[in-house]
Amino acid sequence: MNIWKKIKSIFQKPLLLTKEVKQKSIAIRDLQYKTKKELESIGRKLGIELDRRLTKQKLINKIKFRARNKNR
Repeated sequence: MNIWKKIKSIFQKPLLLTKEVKQKSIAIRDLQYKTKKELESIGRKLGIELDRRLTKQKLINKIKFRARNKNR
């Protein structure tokens, strides 16, 4: 029985790691490395709807503004 528990635990560990990655917070300084689609999804998580027709810098500025005001 111990062998099966060890085998089962080996295959379950990567699944736990993927769940932890989804809950990872995003640093404001890393926004410049994101694509416009990624920025749009981040904005949705913050509760704002972003228009991808805007420049990338304007999208980042809106996300920063919302993140700062949300913390107050």
